Amino acid sequence: MKIAEIWRYPVKSMQGEQLKQAEVGPAGIQGDRQWAVVDAETGVSLSAKRYPKLLTCRATTGENAVTITLPCGRDVSAGSAEAASGLSELLGRQVTTRSAGNNTTIQHEFPTSPTDGEGEPFLYEPGLSAFFDSVPLQMLTTATLKKLTALLPDSTIHPARFRPNFLVECDEIGFIENEWLAKDIVLDSLTCQVHDDTRRCIMVTMSQRELPRDMNVIRTVLKSNEGRAGVALRTKSAAIVRSGATVNVQS
Repeated sequence: MKIAEIWRYPVKSMQGEQLKQAEVGPAGIQGDRQWAVVDAETGVSLSAKRYPKLLTCRATTGENAVTITLPCGRDVSAGSAEAASGLSELLGRQVTTRSAGNNTTIQHEFPTSPTDGEGEPFLYEPGLSAFFDSVPLQMLTTATLKKLTALLPDSTIHPARFRPNFLVECDEIGFIENEWLAKDIVLDSLTCQVHDDTRRCIMVTMSQRELPRDMNVIRTVLKSNEGRAGVALRTKSAAIVRSGATVNVQS
């Protein structure tokens, strides 16, 4: 197996950027989910689970700032008044952007039913230092994508729906990650433990780029694999991970 793609998402719930290599440690990929769109008054972070228009924005990392490209094509800097204004207009709610690491407790606003995005919102505290929902590293294999493509021949199954940090290419077809729980896995020179399944939510159904909204994706993941697609990793070391490097699951 090998690493086919590496992805970083500088702003929570926005499209991210593909990397040739990444510095990875216990906090995940350097620069990942370091920003979020938050309520201007409460500071609670907002998610595309409730505000799907966030996924129409793209975030990229420059030398001195994170740039947010709004759906109209205008570029604004994270943390700027222009970003706050543009995103408030997009979402119909007074928001701003906030960076992690200022010792403020991170709270997310989630829908009561994450698999369909419905229900009254509730506040969730992940207990992390950046704007992750849970474990900072997510991995997905092409085996899972091929299995879902076979189950959903009329749907567009694309890695972007699942927002992995690492997309791993392999020859198999099936939910092979299910068998890796608690095992060690080596990506390039980075050793991780497969910590948990990744339980999927409404995010995999949402329209982004050229992908149409498709509720059949989450329905099929729930029916065929108990909502699981991919795995969460915890690092046991720190290293630079390169696209194209080998991946080995330890027995």
